[in-house]
Amino acid sequence: MPINVHIINHTHWDREWFLTSVYTSQWIPDLIDKLLELTRDNPDFRFLLDGQTLIIEDLLNLKPDYREKVERLVRSGRLLIGPYYCQPDWRLTSGELLYRNLLYGRRDMKRFGAGDAVGWLVDTFGHISQAPQLHRLFDLNSVYVWRGVPRLEPYFVWKGSFGQDLFAINLFGGYRNLYGVSHAPEVATQRLLSEVRKLSPFYPTPDIPLFDGYDLEQNPEDPVRFYHERGHLPADVHLLDSSPIRFSRAMQQTLTSLPSIEGELNSGKYGATFPGALSTRTYLKIMHHDCEHALFQRCEPLAVLAALNGRDYPSERYEAWTRKLLQNAIHDCICGVSVDPVHEKMERSYQELFQAIYEDIGHSLAYILKDFASGTYAISTNPFPYQGWRVVEGRLFRLRTEGIGAWPVDSPAAVERLHKPIETFEWRNAHYEARVDADGVVHIDDAGLGQLVVMEEVGDAYSDEAGEWCEVCKPDGSLRLVEQGPFHAVLAYETTLRIKGIFVSAAVRLIFDDSPLIRWLVELDSRGVNFRVEMRFETGHDGVIRAGMPFDRVERPWLDDDFLPRELDEPLNSVLLGQREVEAV
Repeated sequence: MPINVHIINHTHWDREWFLTSVYTSQWIPDLIDKLLELTRDNPDFRFLLDGQTLIIEDLLNLKPDYREKVERLVRSGRLLIGPYYCQPDWRLTSGELLYRNLLYGRRDMKRFGAGDAVGWLVDTFGHISQAPQLHRLFDLNSVYVWRGVPRLEPYFVWKGSFGQDLFAINLFGGYRNLYGVSHAPEVATQRLLSEVRKLSPFYPTPDIPLFDGYDLEQNPEDPVRFYHERGHLPADVHLLDSSPIRFSRAMQQTLTSLPSIEGELNSGKYGATFPGALSTRTYLKIMHHDCEHALFQRCEPLAVLAALNGRDYPSERYEAWTRKLLQNAIHDCICGVSVDPVHEKMERSYQELFQAIYEDIGHSLAYILKDFASGTYAISTNPFPYQGWRVVEGRLFRLRTEGIGAWPVDSPAAVERLHKPIETFEWRNAHYEARVDADGVVHIDDAGLGQLVVMEEVGDAYSDEAGEWCEVCKPDGSLRLVEQGPFHAVLAYETTLRIKGIFVSAAVRLIFDDSPLIRWLVELDSRGVNFRVEMRFETGHDGVIRAGMPFDRVERPWLDDDFLPRELDEPLNSVLLGQREVEAV
C-alpha cells in the first residue's frame, strides 16, 4: 500500500536555555534570510516558527528593517507564526497568564496577517486539564503534543475537564526525526525509509508525519525538494510538503473513530515531564507568583477603580509587563533548568517588574482615595463580602467589606509581643483544631504538616531522585510564641543541620488566624551540593493527592509507577526517545 509521508518543517526555539536571548536573537535574521531563499525555490515550502510570535518580536527589536520581509513570508502562508506568544510552562503559571499568552499570540498573528493555526505543544513538560477549553476559546480545534500523553495513541480526542474536545496529534517519535537529512546525503534515503518502517505499525492509515527541525534551528533545509532532486525513493513512498494545520485537517477528514483521553496529560511513560523541574530554583517560582499576583490581582483591578475617578488606564504598560512575565515563564526558564546567566537575568527582571507594579498601585490608590476623609480604609477588588483580621505593621485590624470599593476600618487593636518559650501549642477556630509539638510539626487529625527534611539528591536539573541518606531538621531549642491575640497567633523556631559537608539553616514562622489557612514563612539558607530540602505535608491519607492547577483542581495518585521498563524491546526501543521516566514518581 502506498505510504504518504507528510513532512513538517519547523524550529523549536529555546529562547533562553544554554544562552540568554541577547545571543539567540542574533541568529533570527539569518534564519529569515534562509527562509526567503527556500520559499523562492519552492513555492510549496512552509516553515513553523515553533508556535511563537515572540521570536518575531525579538527579531524586530534587533532588526526593525526586517518587518517587511516577515510580513511578506507570513501573509503568503510560507512562515507560520502563533497561536501563542511564547511556549510557557503550563503548570507553573496562573490561568490568567496562560489566557493572555494566547490573547497576545492571536493579536500578533493578526498584526502580521497570519491565517489559521493549530496548537503546538511539542516540548511542554506536561499539560493542564483545561488546555482543550482554552484552545477552543481561541478557535483552535487541534493540537500537537508529545510529553505527558499516558497512552501510545498517534491520534486521540483530548477531553478537557469541562467537556470540550480537542483533536490531538501525539509526536511519540519526537519532533526532529527527519532533522538534517541533506547534511548526510549518502544515508538520506535509508534514513527516511527507516523512519517510515519504524512508525508505520503505530499509525491507522498510510499517512506518516515526519518532522524536520531541531532546537534553535537556524539553518533550515527543504527535504521534499532534496529527495525529489535525488530521485532515489521507492515508487510507493510519496512525499508531501505539509504543515501542522494541513496535516491536522487531512487526518480529521480521514479518521472516523478515535480513542479519547480525559484531563491533564502528566505522564512520563513515553516522554518525560521532568517532575524535578517543579521545584528547581524555587525562588524563581516565588518571584514569578508574586509579580503575577501583584499585577493581575492588585494593580490592574485597582487601576480600573482609579479610572472611574479620573486616572487614564495604561493598558499598553500592563501588556508590556505581562509579556515580560511570559518571557520568564517559558518552560526552560521558570522551570529553573537554564544556565545561571539566564536565571540571574530573570531575577533582575522580576525585581524591576515588582517595583514598577507597586509604584503603579500607589498611583491608583491616590486617585481612588483623593476625595476621601482622613482615616484607614480597606480597598477591595472582590465582588464578594469579606470579614477577617489582618496584622499590618504591628497592629491588628478587623476588616469588613461588602464588595468592590473602599471601606472604612475600625481603630486597630494592639498586638501582644511575647517571645515566650513553649513546649506545645494549640489553636482552634471554626475550620480546624491544630496542635504544634516540640518538633515544630503541625498536627490536624492524622495529618502531620510542615516537617523540614534534608536528603541526598542524585538526580539532575530535570529529574528528582533521592539518594541513600535522609535527615530531619529539629528545632534548635524551644518553640517561641511571638505574638498572640484572640484572632491570631505567631510561633517561631530556628533549625540548623550540618552533615556530610552540607549546611542548612532555616528560620520558621507559623501564623494562625481565623481563616482556613495556616501559613508557614521560611527563610532558608543552605550550602553544599547534591542535596535537597523538603517541607513535608503528610495528609495521613494514602491514595489521592488533590493539586491546585491553573483553572482547576485535579486528583492524582500519590505514587505513579505506570512506566515502561528501562530496557525496551523492538519496535518501541527504536521509536521512543531516551527521555522517559522509569520506576516510580
